[in-house]
Amino acid sequence: EEQCYDNRLESIILFQARANTLELNKRKRYKQEDPKCELCGYKEENLIHFLIECKELEESRNKELIKKYKDENKELMAGKILFEKDEIEEIKCMLGKMWR
Repeated sequence: EEQCYDNRLESIILFQARANTLELNKRKRYKQEDPKCELCGYKEENLIHFLIECKELEESRNKELIKKYKDENKELMAGKILFEKDEIEEIKCMLGKMWR
């Protein structure tokens, strides 16, 4: 049982990101709608794009934190970011800024 969740928006975003249930545009493909990122125009806004790739979210990302989890495999990198327990508050803060 995780003790990192509270009633803040950042905790909700972390939980949804970990469960891959964030309301990202990738879900629109099931309705035959355009799944592209509305911020940068990339072809599909998915969790990896949101966490790591979107250029429009660069200012909201904690660059030092992201560098710690740098990996060639972006899926592994996203997993490391979302499930790192030692820096969970910094991760939640970053996700909150990115989501807003």
